[in-house]
Amino acid sequence: MPYQSDPRRIIVVDFKPPCFSLRVLRFLFPVFFCGVLLFGTTVLLGAQVKANVHVIIDRLPIDEQDKMRDFHNVVKNYIESVDWFEETDSDVEPIEITIQMFLKDIPSNIEDRYKCEFLISSSDVQYFDKRVRFPYQQNEVLTYNEQAIGPLTGIIDFYVNMILGSELDKYGEYGGDFYYKRAKAIAALGKFVRTEFILGWRERQELIKKVFTEPFLTFRRMKDYFFYGLYIAEDKLDEARKNLKIALDMLDEVLQKKPDFDEPKQFLDAHYTEFIDLFKDASNKNEIFKKLAAMDPDHKELYEEHIGDS
Repeated sequence: MPYQSDPRRIIVVDFKPPCFSLRVLRFLFPVFFCGVLLFGTTVLLGAQVKANVHVIIDRLPIDEQDKMRDFHNVVKNYIESVDWFEETDSDVEPIEITIQMFLKDIPSNIEDRYKCEFLISSSDVQYFDKRVRFPYQQNEVLTYNEQAIGPLTGIIDFYVNMILGSELDKYGEYGGDFYYKRAKAIAALGKFVRTEFILGWRERQELIKKVFTEPFLTFRRMKDYFFYGLYIAEDKLDEARKNLKIALDMLDEVLQKKPDFDEPKQFLDAHYTEFIDLFKDASNKNEIFKKLAAMDPDHKELYEEHIGDS
């Protein structure tokens, strides 16, 4: 997928990409794969989405615990078997997600049913959903279907696409649109889930709706500046700092408009070290770190260590 960025960006025409970067790895990965095929070496390539799944079953009755003891592998195998990426993104490096599922039993004479607190996260975003309800019978295989959603697979599909939207926004302005739109379509199908398991789909529709409105749109554009700045930092430090300064100002704008907005706070929690590393020797470091200290009080002391005498 061609790199697309905000036309107002600080443009650098002649730079040599750093040795390790999100975008560089994206283009090297298919080259490596072709080399493997050419020389006939057999390797197992990573799944497009790598899933670390933890299922907490200690609140289930003993007999239900036995049935669900291998459930984490069922969920993991489902996620890693699905071809999540659209064709133009097929060269994206594997994305790692972590899922925690806290299960409780729902008494039923018809089938085994569970309610679940569902937590999914990637490197810098997480979603928590306590309204998950689903049926599951031991040894059942989860099946992917884009035209219909199941009580459990719909939840997984929705949040995996939310994560992918967030991750692909790092490759270019609104690069995650395809996945956010897919999540929106999944949420719209939620009203067709069996009545016993429909809980939460109205809230999920509200969650995806905000992705396409302000201030979330500004937050998404911010990622383009931030990760482009990291991309050029090794060879074009001044331009990188200008891009991260723009990203920081956009983050501040978002938080000014919506102080309770979780995603910018999660972003700062995941990337504060990059801001520190890039600006600790900058001429405008006092301005930068004072702003960061106000925006990100959890790391205020770390920022203040780099504020010198005016």
